[in-house]
Amino acid sequence: MTATTSTQTTLTAQAVRIGVDGRAEVIDLGAGESTGSAVRAAIGCRWFDVVRLGDLDMWVDDEGAIVADAEVNLVATAIARAHGAIWQPFCGAVVFAAHDGNGATVGLSDAQKEALLTGVVFVPTVHH
Repeated sequence: MTATTSTQTTLTAQAVRIGVDGRAEVIDLGAGESTGSAVRAAIGCRWFDVVRLGDLDMWVDDEGAIVADAEVNLVATAIARAHGAIWQPFCGAVVFAAHDGNGATVGLSDAQKEALLTGVVFVPTVHH
């Protein structure tokens, strides 16, 4: 999706942020800032990493599990486990986006957003 103003065009990519309280919200990555800056701002971290879950990317706080008051994100951990990422719990807020198959972050499809917002994403495969 592209947003156009009279003076500039910026790429927008809709993602879903899930907080430690389990609330999911649609956010925009890329409206005037780099994807990395947008991810850091959305999850409130200095360093982040990506967990590839099939056609979804889950962006997580790289230091989330080692901070003194770390909180496990039960919803994000359950989604990751439903997609085969069973090796650890995930702490803090997370951001779900999609990828283009070559590693570049792209916005979620409407079906992916709906699945994340309604819990259907617990089914291991989310098709576009």
